[in-house]
Amino acid sequence: MKIKIIVFLLFTFVWSWLNWGIALFYLKSGSEQDSVTYFISFFFIGTYGPTLAAIITTVYFEGSIGLRALLRRLFLWRASPKVYLAIFALPIFFVLLGIYIYHLFVGPVGDIGLSKIALIPSMIGYGILAGPMGEELGWRGFLLPKLLERHSNVKASTIIGLIWCTWHIPLFFGPTGALISNGDITFLNVSTYLVATICLSYLFTYISTITNGSVLIAILTHASVNAGLPIFFFPDLTSPENFVIVFKLTIILLILFTAYVVTQHEIRRSARN
Repeated sequence: MKIKIIVFLLFTFVWSWLNWGIALFYLKSGSEQDSVTYFISFFFIGTYGPTLAAIITTVYFEGSIGLRALLRRLFLWRASPKVYLAIFALPIFFVLLGIYIYHLFVGPVGDIGLSKIALIPSMIGYGILAGPMGEELGWRGFLLPKLLERHSNVKASTIIGLIWCTWHIPLFFGPTGALISNGDITFLNVSTYLVATICLSYLFTYISTITNGSVLIAILTHASVNAGLPIFFFPDLTSPENFVIVFKLTIILLILFTAYVVTQHEIRRSARN
């Protein structure tokens, strides 16, 4: 078991960090047009490290039977309508609430830019391809079930959250790819991002356990989180400084919600025992 996880992580980090290193190199050294093109290309290739690692590791250790079992998770779609409502509505609700708190205690949020509505399909498409498709077969399809064989939900989620945050580190220095990309890399910002990934990791684990390990629903959840649609309708909040403030306010709400979900889960588990 341990050797499978080690091989998976080694392949994931080498593949992603190598491609992102090349992407950042071109971004810093090339002409403006070429550098952006090369950065986007290698950025996308790098995001598929976890998925490629999951497939290759599974084929090597478990053969075609294991691969079919892994890929089957991509097509598990049956879940309560409440689950689908939650994965799309809750991220929007948290961001809107973060924006409202910003308005109350930080400053004006500016005018609403309704012209951004036309960009929603492209933002959703980008939100799926730039992350969820490349990550979730690895994190929730391969790694999570293996960790849950030996650890509790909380411990497995914390481990994945730490790995998930560490994996994103090269993107801290680029224009996109992590919530603190294109901003100040401070201890507070990095710590906030770490807490966010651990909280999200637990929520993803919870969703996985109630959807029979569906990677498809994990992808949709990840895409919904990535999109962060409401903030794009407030142009004044999309600057790196204001975006980070809204992000931190949203994380406070995320922490409270995660604590609630963990508590309720533990209460139900204790009642069953």
